[in-house]
Amino acid sequence: MDSYVGKDGTKLQPNAKPGDFIYKDLNGDGVINDKDKTYIGNAFPDLTMGINGNVSYKNFDLSVSFYGTFGNDIYNTTKSYYSGVNGSNVYAGTYNKCWHGEGTSNTYPRLSVNDANMNYKRVSTFFVENGSYLRCKLFQIGYTLPRSWIRNTTMRLSFSAQNLFTITGYSGMDPESASLGNSVTEAGIDYNGYPNPRTFLFGLNINF
Repeated sequence: MDSYVGKDGTKLQPNAKPGDFIYKDLNGDGVINDKDKTYIGNAFPDLTMGINGNVSYKNFDLSVSFYGTFGNDIYNTTKSYYSGVNGSNVYAGTYNKCWHGEGTSNTYPRLSVNDANMNYKRVSTFFVENGSYLRCKLFQIGYTLPRSWIRNTTMRLSFSAQNLFTITGYSGMDPESASLGNSVTEAGIDYNGYPNPRTFLFGLNINF
């Protein structure tokens, strides 16, 4: 296929080549332009959930906290880093994920120096992903030593982890920071912001 051809034989994408995206002529006028735009995705979740739990057994105690959103979408601008347009850096493994011949991967469109078909320059459903996730925000376990071990002293040892793991299908670095965006009007747009760090802490509390 050299280009996407409409019902009347008109070439809707004259610059398209094998491995490029095919854009839908939504209004059927035989031209791919701004009139074919439509709403895609929703940055606001259908459900926001938090779960907290605390249990103890003898001298052990455990605290966990989970947080997640479901039904929201994220516009992943970081996918443009697979293009290599204008000599920019690309992610490792890009060549194997892009179309470069019959039987190769079609996860991403073909690599192009100028991106004449505007695969990466034009907003499309390619960039919109399911942003649902469930994250373990806090996991903490502690042990309080028996007072008989150290006279008149209470000692508690603890280990905690923040952002221990995340269950998500989102391909970006962090669905939580991406879903927030830079402002209310930019919610759900991932500008490759810094992800929430995973931290581990060891604690020792002593009460005399």
